[in-house]
Amino acid sequence: MNFDKLQEEWNNSNDSKIAVPPDVKKMQEAHTPIDEVRKNMRRECYIQFFCLVLMGFAPVIFNFPSQLTTVFICTYGMAVAFTLYYFYKFFKFYKHSYDLSFDSRKNLLWFYYELKLNIELYKALTYILFFIGFAFGVLAYTILKNNGITVKDADFLMLFEKKVYVIIAIIIIMALSFAGAEYWPQYYYGKHLKKIKSVLDQLDEQE
Repeated sequence: MNFDKLQEEWNNSNDSKIAVPPDVKKMQEAHTPIDEVRKNMRRECYIQFFCLVLMGFAPVIFNFPSQLTTVFICTYGMAVAFTLYYFYKFFKFYKHSYDLSFDSRKNLLWFYYELKLNIELYKALTYILFFIGFAFGVLAYTILKNNGITVKDADFLMLFEKKVYVIIAIIIIMALSFAGAEYWPQYYYGKHLKKIKSVLDQLDEQE
């Protein structure tokens, strides 16, 4: 089933009563959410890459003490490693989606399950980055306390001079991490995933 060929035959035909098969119409409906997913993937890749690079300058931006910079480099390296693995899987899925013609149920089904898998990887990465960030916070506090460094010696700690600010910051970070892991991928990709699933269900009903 080839949409371009079908369109060409339709244009060359003088019979206005030629009916487009229902399954062809359903396949065409799936193309729009697939294109939207690809567009969102490109946009998100650029944003995440920019944020990852910007995060690498944190020691300079926030004037980290020398004792803390080494710890940051280690934890940042772990975060980059996990993120690059996700980027690799993400890019592999994105690239392979252009190698397929979504004019068959088999290819559409492949895209559906691969997208579901990538959404789960997205969630896992978000939680992993949260725990890496939390571990860095604990290590930073321990190192600074053991070395007698006060909040006045590190610009980025000025906001955490009071314990209440620390608690508020932890709650906000946890809430943002949960939202980023559970709600953002559903908002960004989930609605398109549902449209593709709807097309697959309708194709199953026609068989």
